[in-house]
Amino acid sequence: MRTIALVVGLVLGVSALYPAALACGDKFLMVGRGARFQRAYASVYPGKILIYARPSTDAKAAIRDPQLHKALRQAGHAVSMIEDWALLEAALKTASTDIVLVDVAEAARLQATLAAAPTHPDALFVAFPSAQPPSDVICRLKSSDRPIRFLDEVENAMKARSKRAKAS
Repeated sequence: MRTIALVVGLVLGVSALYPAALACGDKFLMVGRGARFQRAYASVYPGKILIYARPSTDAKAAIRDPQLHKALRQAGHAVSMIEDWALLEAALKTASTDIVLVDVAEAARLQATLAAAPTHPDALFVAFPSAQPPSDVICRLKSSDRPIRFLDEVENAMKARSKRAKAS
């Protein structure tokens, strides 16, 4: 009986010395110590995305960013990246592709290639600071945009593509 009283007294004495001892979960309420939650983004219209990035494209550009590729995959899209124009042309002729992400400087060369592709993919052009977009090309993305901006534009393009497919 004495040992039990001694152990209880010792536990109470030690806990009284450390009033900052936190219960389970209380540490998550402290500023800056909480669990990180990433915005979950699931695409309503998942598609097959082909990214063409020339070898001379800046390594810091969003089109080469592994985080963009990861975000697209997590949203449910199938993503492939090509760095050679001949491989891009071959992929568009053989593989089913919904969207091509490409530098706006390649717009003129890409239009004919897209028209010849059996799946007629849509192009999303990315503007780089050094490139001036042609007047007939709509460029909604910039190389400095965050992945969420790319996800929104891809979702809009896939939604429009889905509506066109239902109409025809």
